Parts: sequence; structure tokens; C-alpha cells
Amino acid sequence: MSEEPVLPEGFAELEPFVPVWALRSEAERNARRLASAFDDLRVFYDAMLRRLDAVAAHLARFDLGALPDPERRLYLLALSLMEVAPAVEIHGAPDVPDAIEAERFVIRSP
Repeated sequence: MSEEPVLPEGFAELEPFVPVWALRSEAERNARRLASAFDDLRVFYDAMLRRLDAVAAHLARFDLGALPDPERRLYLLALSLMEVAPAVEIHGAPDVPDAIEAERFVIRSP
């Protein structure tokens, strides 16, 4: 019996990011971004951005409410990319420079 793949076929190069970035909640993704070194954010961002069109095309074939586990992990990586993108593209840092401390914000999910 073969093991289920971590990510869908064709996305193996993103598998090293799964343990760190395939996080279920917005609060977890936000905390991971804040706790990460900027260089680590950049590596994740660059890897995901290169594959974003393929990720979106692959996930578009599925009902997001009933994703198989490999696709769910890929979707969670894409959500983490959305969390990381402003840090890389705008702020150049894990947190917003010269802003209110991130710890003062509470992220509430429905």
C-alpha cells in the first residue's frame, strides 16, 4: 500500500514548506510570519510565487469545502503566501515597521 502524497503531483518542490506554512488558521499564519526571519519569508514567497498560477489552476478543479488532504495542504500554503506577501512586497520585514505592536491585535476567525 502506498502512502498518500504530501502535496498533489507536480508540487513536490513545495513539500519542505508544508510543516512550517500549511497552517489552518489566520492567527497561526500571522504568528508564523511574525516569528520568521525575513530571509525565510522571502524563500517561501519566491517558491510559492513561482508556482502560484499552477496552484490556482489546480485548486480551481476542486470544491474548496471538500478538498482531498494533498490539495488542502496546497491551499493552506497559498493562504500563507497571502499572509507573507505584504511583508515581502511592501514592508521588507516580518512586521509592519513603525506600527502598533502586532501583539495588541487579536485575530478572530468565524
